[in-house]
Amino acid sequence: MSSIRWLILVGVVVSIAILAFSILNTSLLNEKNPNNKLLLNTSENRTINPYVKEYSLPAGTWPNGILVDKNGTVWVAGSKINSLFRFDPIHEKIQSYPIEDNNSQDNKTGRSLMVWTILQDNDGLIWFSQLGTDSIWRFDPNTGKFDSVHSISAAPFQMKLDKSGNIWFTTLSGNTVGVIQKIQNSNEKYQITEFGTGNDTQPAGLFLTNNELWLTEISKQKIVKYGIMYDNGLVKNIHKILEIPTDHKISLGSPTDLFVSNETIWLTEHGTSFLTKYQINSENLTRFPTSQNAYQVTTLPFWIREANNGKGIWFNEHEGNKIAFFNTVDRTLTEYEIPSRSTDGYLVYPLNIAIDQLDSNKLWFSEWNTDKFGMVDAQIPISFEIHSDKNKIVLGNDSKQQSVVIEISKNSLAPYDNNIVFLNASSSVEPNAGLGNVDVKFFVNAVDLSKTHQVQLLLRNDSAPPGNYTLGISGSDGKVTKTVFLDLEILK
Repeated sequence: MSSIRWLILVGVVVSIAILAFSILNTSLLNEKNPNNKLLLNTSENRTINPYVKEYSLPAGTWPNGILVDKNGTVWVAGSKINSLFRFDPIHEKIQSYPIEDNNSQDNKTGRSLMVWTILQDNDGLIWFSQLGTDSIWRFDPNTGKFDSVHSISAAPFQMKLDKSGNIWFTTLSGNTVGVIQKIQNSNEKYQITEFGTGNDTQPAGLFLTNNELWLTEISKQKIVKYGIMYDNGLVKNIHKILEIPTDHKISLGSPTDLFVSNETIWLTEHGTSFLTKYQINSENLTRFPTSQNAYQVTTLPFWIREANNGKGIWFNEHEGNKIAFFNTVDRTLTEYEIPSRSTDGYLVYPLNIAIDQLDSNKLWFSEWNTDKFGMVDAQIPISFEIHSDKNKIVLGNDSKQQSVVIEISKNSLAPYDNNIVFLNASSSVEPNAGLGNVDVKFFVNAVDLSKTHQVQLLLRNDSAPPGNYTLGISGSDGKVTKTVFLDLEILK
């Protein structure tokens, strides 16, 4: 499963997009917009979403890597147009910096070198890489100049800054994790050291805490914890401490990114529709499904950005047309619909996300197959609230129905008036958040809040495999979807 999913991610999806965009004009931004004023995308949208702002880039940009720096400036890198874009969100103006180097991509070849990760170091320099190369780029915003480092096995797939200012990175195709350290009193300003993670491990996500390094390994379907070894203040080696899963009782579906807090690991399983919670001490696994996708495809949760000191988690849905925020305290999921669609009219690929360092309620994202990037503002109240009268449902093997009362209320503080809320359900029974052999029926699927505020939900076991699962109950007004979760136990 993981190999297929990753081929989709870095292979098949690229091929589809190349076909879709090969006929588009790849003219530079200044030719399309001489005043450098970035136009807010409105008229192209099927609907306007008050929670989401979108901005258009030059046709053929294929934006992926995105960063919000310490001053609130947004940086976006294209996969095909050989430029780094700088966006001022206050004045909505953009500036383009062409990347000129013998090893940079050539627009005339039609190649696509995807920039997966961008980072700002403690000196204010912008670091990024292009998948398919063996270099890391460094950009100085003060001078507008680029330079690159070529002594790595493969381009970084993700980069993180540790407390000492060292830059750690994973190489998806190189099967290594590396660290860039600033060296004082040396002819070489930076030292790069790489450590092998094993053959066919495909390290992707990384998380740093104290003197420990956590990695996700997509091919091996594992999470690995390493201890970091130092010598005279410099990283010298790493040693493996823990592998998860520890046995064959549980399996992971392409673990891609992670966040670790208080002996709890939050991770995205990119081969599924799950945001997953793993408790290290008890080895307990809880999967929270996204709402079911309108196109009946797996939503593929991707990158994680922690917010509010671990009380919230942002993540992007590769194929869900949504940006999601999970509240780890009350176990609710809020998904914001991305208004734009690709030229085929179905799926938009928000491949990368960046949290606003000045306001963690705002998350920026790139839209790889629409030549846009956007921002979600979670501080804006949604138009409704949804609650359940139960926290857990137990279904026996006797086909007996269980009922849940769903309470939906209108929020007068929302920026628009809405009375209709559509109800749906999802579960961790199936990898795509489907319900499997659990029969779920709402008394009504569309609620008119001007008439009613309660709906009964009936559940019945129709030969579903026994076990402990999670049931998601969702309400949606078409712009935002909110899901509450119930523990679901199916008896033998």
